[in-house]
Amino acid sequence: MLRRLILLVSLILLVVPILLVGLHRGLGPLLLEFPPLTQYVEHAPFSIPHFFIYVLLALLAMAILLRPAWFFIQPGAAPFTPRIARSMPWWGGCGLVLNLVSWTCAWGRFEWLGVLKEHMFFPLWLGYILVVDGLVYRRTGSSWLSKRTGAFIVLFPASALSWWYFEFVNRFIQNWYYAGVEHYSAFGYILLATLSFSTVFPAIFETRDFLFSFRWFQMAYRNGPKWKTPPSPVLPAFMITGVLGFVSLGYYPVPLFALTWLLPLAILAPALALAGIISPFNALKKGDYTELFVLAWAALVCGFFWEMWNFYSMPKWHYTVPYVQALHVFEMPLAGFAGYLPFGPICWIMWLAIKHLFHPGSTA
Repeated sequence: MLRRLILLVSLILLVVPILLVGLHRGLGPLLLEFPPLTQYVEHAPFSIPHFFIYVLLALLAMAILLRPAWFFIQPGAAPFTPRIARSMPWWGGCGLVLNLVSWTCAWGRFEWLGVLKEHMFFPLWLGYILVVDGLVYRRTGSSWLSKRTGAFIVLFPASALSWWYFEFVNRFIQNWYYAGVEHYSAFGYILLATLSFSTVFPAIFETRDFLFSFRWFQMAYRNGPKWKTPPSPVLPAFMITGVLGFVSLGYYPVPLFALTWLLPLAILAPALALAGIISPFNALKKGDYTELFVLAWAALVCGFFWEMWNFYSMPKWHYTVPYVQALHVFEMPLAGFAGYLPFGPICWIMWLAIKHLFHPGSTA
């Protein structure tokens, strides 16, 4: 019961502080606009100093991931799972066909498809998920779909719920918006968006498992600087800091936009620790960065495909990121890709919180 209460409170803290700010600012009606079409945040123009700061931080993060030894993170001797020679399972082959057909239809915009040409996001990413799951099974003999079918299915609604949360936060920062949705009814938009959002968790987690099937990702980040576990009385202070961060973000969305991808960790990671739930942060006390860094890689890999497949699709999203609107890779400004690095760990932390809230006896 206490574990559930802690998790429930932490999830409420993700929403209520910034919601109250929005109501105080008179944004209540706009928070309920579906599709979200009204633009009311005046974004800061491109800024060379800000741009270089964000790019340098992104380069530093990539240097840590690519050259961990430069930052005193050495390979470890953890057991390596060898590659198991298998043929691609049937669902992987079906996923490949589904992915290629959906990709062709999404970019081709064939008139004979009618309204179906606007609904390729879900089958495109479902195809990707099935392909990667098949590759994981081929390399390791086990995968979400083959061994954890129930959890695999639950990932989809959990993912939809979680990304709707980020859509809620985006009502305050408006760092992205959707084109080609103007003619949708509120119900049609919510249905289409929910289906699309449901693929985020499965895509990232399948990619994580695929990366884990390679020796380098299993070994590269095992031995680094060790972090002391904060004592339990200190953990609520981290959560309070996250709450204050969301309040600040609600009032100052332009200068603080990047906090969107950090504050959920400030609230949920301490909450998991208080609830006694193992998260990727637990391994830091042993100097093991593997889980955190591979999740970051997984989100970055998925981010590349999200941005690529979005580029010629319709409906699609565009970005209005303050200060760094330059050097676009597809629609995303180059510096914006740094947001994918914490997004992978955030998704896993959210999954743990949701899973243990509804199924307290499950293992981490």
